[in-house]
Amino acid sequence: MTVDRTLVAKVQALPLFAGLTGKCAEQIAAEMKPYQFDSGEAVIVEDDGGRFGRLFVILEGTATVTIGGREVATYGPGDSFGEMSVLDGKPRSATVTATSALSTVGLASWNMRSLMQEHPEIALHLVDVLVARVRAADARIN
Repeated sequence: MTVDRTLVAKVQALPLFAGLTGKCAEQIAAEMKPYQFDSGEAVIVEDDGGRFGRLFVILEGTATVTIGGREVATYGPGDSFGEMSVLDGKPRSATVTATSALSTVGLASWNMRSLMQEHPEIALHLVDVLVARVRAADARIN
């Protein structure tokens, strides 16, 4: 299996996957596929089902994130989105729209599940990352 070393490095730099071994990052990168979007095109849409969703990583370009029509963030190269629906199959919590030509790679939910079954350390790592996010959100509320 030949894996793009640059993509492996990008996978390892993502907060979602930071700290995983090189082998795990290589496995994740090997399952990612390229996706291109035009400016103004929705990549994911709020409330759409996540059952066949994808986690996306932006390689080039920018995108905005809206929730209920309100802009809440801007994403650029190295940012990722879509991980919650990929993991739980629930509807998307936000809309992400390309604001320029957007080059991404995506990881499908069925590939993510297979990777977690084959490499339990990926699943354990994701639990740690997502629990840290919940704790940080809880701390902001309290």
